[in-house]
Parts: sequence; structure tokens; C-alpha cells
Amino acid sequence: MQNPGEIVAQSANLKATAILDLDHEEVRSTARMLVEPDQTGRNLLQRAHTLLSQMVRPVYSVDEWQPVSKTLQKKQGSCSQRMACLEALARTAGIPTRVRALHVKGSFWYPRFRFSRWFIPNRVLLVWPQFFLQQWVDFDELYAPVAELAAAASQGFRNNGESLFEAVEKTPVDFLGKTCGLACAIPEHDLSRFVLDDAGFFDTRDEAFKRFGSFQFTLRGRVFEAAYGGRRSS
Repeated sequence: MQNPGEIVAQSANLKATAILDLDHEEVRSTARMLVEPDQTGRNLLQRAHTLLSQMVRPVYSVDEWQPVSKTLQKKQGSCSQRMACLEALARTAGIPTRVRALHVKGSFWYPRFRFSRWFIPNRVLLVWPQFFLQQWVDFDELYAPVAELAAAASQGFRNNGESLFEAVEKTPVDFLGKTCGLACAIPEHDLSRFVLDDAGFFDTRDEAFKRFGSFQFTLRGRVFEAAYGGRRSS
């Protein structure tokens, strides 16, 4: 686990892991599609995000330990699985990543499961990526600072249509309360009301799931995967 005040990337923020299997040819061949001369790290990440949005369709899944290579091969994945893909492509390009472990109210997902809410636990671990671009940048600010997104957005993220993964391009997805007090914001921009606790930073998503466990290994998680795994999510 990283010190919350740590501002320098470490070698651990670039290594391969069980989930971020950087050395797999599927990951490397996808990374090669992003190579362009003289592009900035942010431009590469934005292009990687667009590529993943186009080639990996959004589906429901709670298999947090699925390797990135398998997600790319299947060409479908949950928001968390596609975030892992983005992290892997970033690391392959030499951009360090880490994650912030947030425990979020299960009610955040209720709009997607109006008639089967019993599947959703009261607390859900959300592993939120950061990328080191001279300083740590949250996934929700991959395209623009949250103030700019809030000023341009007509509504906040409602979790009833477009997925979290796609939404960050144009919509403030603000779990960290950045829009609190912004004149340009409306109350629904601020998703921090769903955050139960912030468990801090981890060098890899693998470490966060080892520390706090994964919903997929619970009875309800197994039933959810059997009932919803692979279904289109938006």
C-alpha cells in the first residue's frame, strides 16, 4: 500500500501482475496499435481509452481477477476489467499506474438492477485508477479537469445507461467530491455521497483485491456471475 502523500511513481507502478499481464502477446499487440511519434502520455491514454471503448464491449461481470489478456481476447469486459486493460496498456507504454480503493454503497448500482437488488451487497469495492503524468491523474480526469467537465455537462452520472468507463470522456464521475462547492456543478455531479470509506492507494489492483477480497468469491457474487456475467451493460 502506498503512502497517500506519495507523489513519485515507483517501480511497482510499472510491473506486471496476475491481472495486468503485460508480457502477454495480446496485450503487447494491442499496445503496438497505440504507438505514434511525439505523442504525450495523456494523448496515448486517451487513444487507449477510445480504442478499448470501441473494441471491448461493455458487459456485466464481477470477475476482478480476470487477466487483461483474456478480456482483450474475449473483446468484452466490465468497467473494472476495462480499467485494468487501460492500466496494462499504460504500463506497457511506460506510464506508471496505481489504484485507490474506495468502498461504495451498493445503492450506487441500484438503477441498473431495479428488480434484482438483492444481488448487490451493501458495500462494493471500487478500484479507481490513477496514472502518473508528471503528477498523479485520476481516471475521471483523463480528458479534462473535473471543473471543466462539470461546466459542460447537463447532468451527472446516473448509472442507468452509459457505463462508468465510457462516461469519463464527457461526464464528471466524481467519487472524490471534487465538484463540491463548484459554481458550475449541480448536486448530482458529486458522487462522494456514495463513498463509505477511502482505503487509500495501492501500487496494483491485485494488492487491493488481496487486501479486501472480491465480491466474485461470495455466494451472491457467484450467483450474479451465473445470472448476469457476459450480459451487455449499456
